[in-house]
Amino acid sequence: MNKPMIGLPLCRWQLTDRDIGWFHLVGEKYISSVTGYGAFPLMIPAFGDDLDMDTVLDSVSGIMFGGSLSNIHPSFYDDEHPGLGLADKPRDATVLRLMRACLERGIPFIGICRGVQEMNVLFGGTLHREVHAVDGRLDHREVKDVPDDVAYGPIHNVTLTDGGLLHRVIGDREMMVNSLHGQGIDRLGEGLQVEAVCEDGQIEAVSVIGAKAFALGVQWHPEYRYWENPQYDKLLSAFHEAARVYQAKKLERKKEAIAMT
Repeated sequence: MNKPMIGLPLCRWQLTDRDIGWFHLVGEKYISSVTGYGAFPLMIPAFGDDLDMDTVLDSVSGIMFGGSLSNIHPSFYDDEHPGLGLADKPRDATVLRLMRACLERGIPFIGICRGVQEMNVLFGGTLHREVHAVDGRLDHREVKDVPDDVAYGPIHNVTLTDGGLLHRVIGDREMMVNSLHGQGIDRLGEGLQVEAVCEDGQIEAVSVIGAKAFALGVQWHPEYRYWENPQYDKLLSAFHEAARVYQAKKLERKKEAIAMT
């Protein structure tokens, strides 16, 4: 296959009361932000420990850990709180395995919204369950009952870390971004670098220090109409370019292995 294959982890929700009422789902905008850059989406079911990890990792050249209606269950960051809103423990277990494996293999990945929170939890960080309830923080939740272009429109400013990965990708020190999250990073995970901070002090983007490949997460949604936003396009383009580089290296290794047989 000439196209890089980008993995999209799925959510697992029970949409009916039947025992067979479980569905594996992903938002179409994430699929579009893969195909729109000439890649092919590979859906990754939320099988947790039963996921055939080698098959997935051997197939992909990058993974996009997208957003979701669900929240990471607090038990995954050693909190006994029962959690707020919709939970999805199968996704939690699956994604944390996948992220760790990507880092070990040097497979590029990007975390979006829930994805950046998953990165923080993987590295031992914690989450605010209600950012709007934290003293001094803005209300980062989605504005309800408005058109998509309003809900996903620019809401607040973020300042990018000078010289950081995101700054190098975007080329600007500031961005106006959308905001549709209730939870957010509290204690930063060890091994992560802050890449962007909201005007209220909330961490909005992180990268993995010393990662072998592109490993960046953002709290906003750059996949929404990325073609209309040059900064969003630069971010997604950088991820996809890293995936193409990984794919080229993978094909070269395969050719070398064949030549040696």
